[in-house]
Amino acid sequence: MPQNLRARLARIRKTQGEAGTAQGEDDGKKSPTPAPGSINQTEYGKWQEAGYKVMRRTLTLPFTLPTILPETLPWLVPDLERDRLGAISDLPDVPHIPPEDAAPERFLFFDLETTGLSGGAGTVAFLAAFGRFVHDPKTPDNLSKRNNVPGRAASGYTGLEVTQFLLLDYPGEDDFLEQVVSFIAPPDKPNRGSLKTSVSGGLPYFLTTYNGKAFDTQILKTRCLLNGFALPPFLQVDLLHPARRLWKRMLPNCSQATIETMVLGLDRTGDTPGSQAPDIWFNFLRAGGEFTGMGAGEESGRLPEHCRALLGICDHNVKDIFGLASLFRAFTEIAASPLDAAAHFNCDEENLAMRWRHSVRHDVLPNDNADENSQEKTAALLLKAAAAQYPRSCLRLGFDHFRRGRYEKGRAALQRLADKQSVWEIPCTAAIQALALRSLSIDAEHRLDRQDTALAYIERALSAEQPGGGEKASLPGGLREDLEKRKKRLCR
Repeated sequence: MPQNLRARLARIRKTQGEAGTAQGEDDGKKSPTPAPGSINQTEYGKWQEAGYKVMRRTLTLPFTLPTILPETLPWLVPDLERDRLGAISDLPDVPHIPPEDAAPERFLFFDLETTGLSGGAGTVAFLAAFGRFVHDPKTPDNLSKRNNVPGRAASGYTGLEVTQFLLLDYPGEDDFLEQVVSFIAPPDKPNRGSLKTSVSGGLPYFLTTYNGKAFDTQILKTRCLLNGFALPPFLQVDLLHPARRLWKRMLPNCSQATIETMVLGLDRTGDTPGSQAPDIWFNFLRAGGEFTGMGAGEESGRLPEHCRALLGICDHNVKDIFGLASLFRAFTEIAASPLDAAAHFNCDEENLAMRWRHSVRHDVLPNDNADENSQEKTAALLLKAAAAQYPRSCLRLGFDHFRRGRYEKGRAALQRLADKQSVWEIPCTAAIQALALRSLSIDAEHRLDRQDTALAYIERALSAEQPGGGEKASLPGGLREDLEKRKKRLCR
């Protein structure tokens, strides 16, 4: 912190006498557990001074999570895959983290509220929230039995601890960043408050965000650079892209609020929209008053309007962290039981099946004596279920049957695509239909020795392209050229 700010803070503390000390002692008591849908600082968390023009509060929300994460979680969240762990170009001192060390306590959920939504050097973060899983002794035992997840033990995590840092004015940004940087530092490092130096050693946190790679961490890096701070090492996990994979075709949009309400069933009634955060903070600065409402005895209705609005954004920030942790829990449940995911979470069956098939890294169709509980068997069942509704999955299933020598099943799957009367969840494109007919043509020529049938399949594939039918009715240039060459050869 610059010396002039330290001197001002010392003068303020001197004039306040022992009041600040008494407040600090009282803040050490544990606050009552809040309800996630209604968070009020006067009931659930007292704000305390954490630096010049910086406030801090910590509250614990009831939350359940198993102590051991599913081994297949990286299949849904690629940032946790073995070949990506530690691959951060601007933080070369991050050690390699084996997947088995990705324990729940190493996930640190992170969200910022800023003075703008477009980024840039002029955008300032005025509110930062962190969430992490804890064992809350005050949480009732029956909470550990919520959300029946295979393998969940009663001794799992029962709370989500949320810590917030609030910047009250621009001169306090140095202290604000000091607190944020210190909180991100690896937990195994004794000196977590090291400033303006890189922190190495110790296993870093998995900083878990929603679109944080494009916004939150970029804002934090910019503000740290402008204020002379070096970020400690961390591994970033962004849940936006995994969420898009599972719900892009199922929801009107993939905003965090939409997924929370339409998939996770969280209640956002009465929530202050995050888009109002910049105006609310600027209004607070223009009001020029002190941040009131620190005491537990004050009622929110008696606070000034600018303070109530700011506390509304703080509560919105807490709900964002709770929703982010809930989305992470949903991914763990889907990874633990993917066959039930479509029914429980309304996710995209086709994209889930394709992801499972890709992650198995082998042909998904098992032998007859395959283990019923193997991931290969699970991937095969997912693909079979998706093939009943989605053309791309049906095409992939037919190819897999052919590769395994199950030609009758392969022909049946591909014939469904060739049949124009088949009903699909989404329209079957001309390219998918042409690929199915091409594969049937190759099968008829080389396995059935029926040249006329093979030629008929190729002609149907070429006729699948309809002029003026748009992108879905057109064939890629390379595929069209291949079909025309095959037709000429078969005609000869």
